[in-house]
Amino acid sequence: MIKISVVVPVYNSRSTLEMLYHRLKETFETLNLDLEIIMVDDCSKDDSFSKMMELHTNDPRVKIIQLKRNYGQQNALMCGLHHVTGEYTVIMDDDLQNPPEEIAKLWLKILDDYDVVYGLPALPIKKDQGYRYWGGVLRDLLFDLMINKPSGIKVSSFRILKGDLVQKIIKDKTSFVYISAITFKHRVKAANIEVEHHQRELGYSNYSMLKLAQLYLKILFNYGPGFSRLARTSQLQYEISKIKL
Repeated sequence: MIKISVVVPVYNSRSTLEMLYHRLKETFETLNLDLEIIMVDDCSKDDSFSKMMELHTNDPRVKIIQLKRNYGQQNALMCGLHHVTGEYTVIMDDDLQNPPEEIAKLWLKILDDYDVVYGLPALPIKKDQGYRYWGGVLRDLLFDLMINKPSGIKVSSFRILKGDLVQKIIKDKTSFVYISAITFKHRVKAANIEVEHHQRELGYSNYSMLKLAQLYLKILFNYGPGFSRLARTSQLQYEISKIKL
């Protein structure tokens, strides 16, 4: 049976983790695929890690990691990618905006010999939805102009990657981690597919327009033409506090 690893960066999301786990489990039972869930707690202020411990105790397929401090979502993702064992890896957020059931669409698409498939909202985010819209516009413009992204491809946090691409990503030494930018350092066959995108089930977004602007400036400095050679390191950009695999 083919194993798929699901990497979930966790931050202040105790309220959604139980629902996320059960819906992932049901989805993979339907697909007849072996499931591995890797939850990485980015030093949450709530008791997310306690809930993760509970899930791990009840189902050893749930692997859990707690970082020593808040290193940011991308470093949490990189940490999770270092511990996957599946032939393919799904990356998704912890807030249920992307329904776990939509993984089926990513899975079927990547079987058409793609290296990475990004799930995009079937209904585009509108201008009147504020910084989420303009943040996406800025990101897409940056990737089109500065990053070696295949023409026409849009990026999102919901995606599936082949195992060999994951192995290339975790070997990258750029000092500022951004998984999609690292992905496009390599010659990849990429695709988009429309997926459902819901409002947050519980809680609130952890990003603001200011944080997004700061993020994209860092991407430019670390991955843009003429800058990338300056942004190298031999060290991981995070430290692990607790781990149960």
